[in-house]
Amino acid sequence: MKGLKIVLWICGITFLLGFIFLLIPWRVMAHWCGLLGMEVPLIAPLSVYVTRLLLVCSGLVGIFFMILAADPLRYGPMVQLGGWGLVLTGLVCLAGGIRYNLPFMIFGYDVIFCVLAGKLILVLRGRALREQSAQSE
Repeated sequence: MKGLKIVLWICGITFLLGFIFLLIPWRVMAHWCGLLGMEVPLIAPLSVYVTRLLLVCSGLVGIFFMILAADPLRYGPMVQLGGWGLVLTGLVCLAGGIRYNLPFMIFGYDVIFCVLAGKLILVLRGRALREQSAQSE
């Protein structure tokens, strides 16, 4: 159970960083993307809007994982949803990165983190449930 809580907290903190990135000016984010090999328009209202919206969603997902980390067995099906959601997110990142021919540094770490964390959550949730049922018998 301790391992599951740790993974959920790591996911929560990682996704919560979206709120911090909301404070970074668009020109700085565009510059960082340029350093990674992607050209981002400096003035593109739709790009700025969608990026900021996704950062808010990321922060909210972080809060979701932190709530799950508080008592994973209480939120059993939601923990499973979080695990499968991370795996799916990793696969979508992989497909998008390959489809749009992005540099691996842009999408690769997201793929690795999401798939690994999702699988860990699913495996550790199963162990925690088995431990709980063994203790109740």
